[in-house]
Amino acid sequence: MEPIGNTVQIQGDFTDQEIQNEIKKYINNKVDVIMSDMAVNTTGIKNIDSIQTGELCKEAMFFAKDILKVNGCFVSKIFMGSTFNEIVAEGKKYFKDVKIFKPKSSRKDSKESFIICRKLR
Repeated sequence: MEPIGNTVQIQGDFTDQEIQNEIKKYINNKVDVIMSDMAVNTTGIKNIDSIQTGELCKEAMFFAKDILKVNGCFVSKIFMGSTFNEIVAEGKKYFKDVKIFKPKSSRKDSKESFIICRKLR
């Protein structure tokens, strides 16, 4: 990866606890926002891709709820699919406000959207 000034770059599998612990080393205090644009390498099989990316979204949400400030926000890529409702329900357990956003720049046939979770409970 090309270095970017004033950033820390960690390459690895986010679902690996060691990688999450490495990230946490750089976080000294609770944070206001966690944003995730992570997605798995797609297979082209939309149902499998949405399930796998959904699991990654949930993993990021679990990570976020432990390091966000009260009333903090979590934003993550999410693919519409069989696990979509489960992820939204999970978000509602931890956050007071959960919305789905599909950017205008996203292709109409794309399953990609973003879940915006505000006000950590």
